[in-house]
Amino acid sequence: MKSLEKKAIEQLLSIVPNYPATRLLEINDGGEELSLELKRFAKEREFEYLLNIVDDEFYNRAKEIYSDGNFCIVHKMKFEQRRYVNMAKQFDFAFITASIPLEIREEFLKKVHSHIKNSGNIILFLPKDDLKLKELWWQSLEDTLFVAINNIDMFKNYEIIIAKKMHGWGK
Repeated sequence: MKSLEKKAIEQLLSIVPNYPATRLLEINDGGEELSLELKRFAKEREFEYLLNIVDDEFYNRAKEIYSDGNFCIVHKMKFEQRRYVNMAKQFDFAFITASIPLEIREEFLKKVHSHIKNSGNIILFLPKDDLKLKELWWQSLEDTLFVAINNIDMFKNYEIIIAKKMHGWGK
């Protein structure tokens, strides 16, 4: 993952309300800027933060840096897993900073959908200025029953797509 600007991360995190028992999920393949800010943010607000890591090398570093059983848990994850979260918890915000293979995007979104609370949000980080990729993800979000889809242009290297899970919407 290319670097992220600290000020833009702070602006993005401003959408997370300061409610008790808020849960944050991140699926990551190697970028540290957002993960460090999410860890700090979760600790400061007493939120739960689950960091799922796809990359072996980053996982080996991260389990020492990020693990704090009180509020931050680090897990190794593979896209082929039946579920991405082992516990029966659902999350208010799912930050997807990992590069997801296009051929599994709908399967991936269906799995993540089950881990998000009703009215929770998914936040996808996509490479900047790739209109075709953005359209593919947008359509996949609609097809997997996410609603209120919007894009946010706040990072130099990434376009953000945010969508909401709503109970009872869709087919």
